[in-house]
Amino acid sequence: MSCDIINTMPGIENCSYLELGIRDNINFEAIKCKTQMSVDINGRAQFTGTTDEYFAQADIPNFDIIFIDANHDKEFVVRDFNNSIKYANKWVLIHDMIPPKKKHTQSKYCSDSFRVLHHMITNTDFELYSMNENYGLTLIKMPNVTEITLSNESINLSFAAFKTFMQDKKVYSRLEITKILRNSNV
Repeated sequence: MSCDIINTMPGIENCSYLELGIRDNINFEAIKCKTQMSVDINGRAQFTGTTDEYFAQADIPNFDIIFIDANHDKEFVVRDFNNSIKYANKWVLIHDMIPPKKKHTQSKYCSDSFRVLHHMITNTDFELYSMNENYGLTLIKMPNVTEITLSNESINLSFAAFKTFMQDKKVYSRLEITKILRNSNV
């Protein structure tokens, strides 16, 4: 689970955390941050509504960690990312960036968020780390990032082409991610 990774961050108990898309609340409830906020349309979150509605509010506080796991369609992931970076102090995490199989590119699973990862790798200099498990949970170090607009190449990328593209890209094990987080001075 993603909470296992997030909770390995040093000083996590003093961090603030925002989770976009909570589904059954299991991940959110397991997070050990001092301050937490959740957003979902399912009625179980602290803020019931879309992520766009949440970010349209005035006076949104900054968060040390923002976890994006709401709608995985590329357009929504881009909007959630672009909104999140305005309020993220240390990390933005995006779930479901590397679907394991073609069937996982359906909207009810990971959808086409892999196209966002492709764009980030090919068109930015973000410090990012994608896992080789957990559906490609990707950690992006803040604050030195800017908003993204997907390139046509990324928008039109097939899943087969993405799998080929990722063959020579570094993806990180759970142990490697844990070491990165422990050395990141969260």
